[in-house]
Amino acid sequence: MVKISELAAQKVKEVQKAQNKENCYLRLYLAGFGCGGPSFGMALEDAKTEMDVLDEEHGVSVITASSLSEYLEDAFIDFIETEESSGFEIRLAKDFGGQGCGSSCGGCGGSC
Repeated sequence: MVKISELAAQKVKEVQKAQNKENCYLRLYLAGFGCGGPSFGMALEDAKTEMDVLDEEHGVSVITASSLSEYLEDAFIDFIETEESSGFEIRLAKDFGGQGCGSSCGGCGGSC
């Protein structure tokens, strides 16, 4: 199950309202896979497919492809605010570091 903080849910709702997409789903998608493991992105989507997993919390419906369940099990979406910047953060419960490059990827500098 993907969880979302109350603050992140509030910020998602603000984005949905600003884009006139209040009834959309928040989709987590695989943006890439490197030495640090999988990297995920977020987008608003009008519909879900039968291959999607739906999680709902704090009034936000989060969908992910069922094929990503291994990576997103117990993931947490938060909204981070600092003096320099602010934005969403997706924290994975598991550490997948190194899986994307095999065993020969010490620093990942272009050899992946």
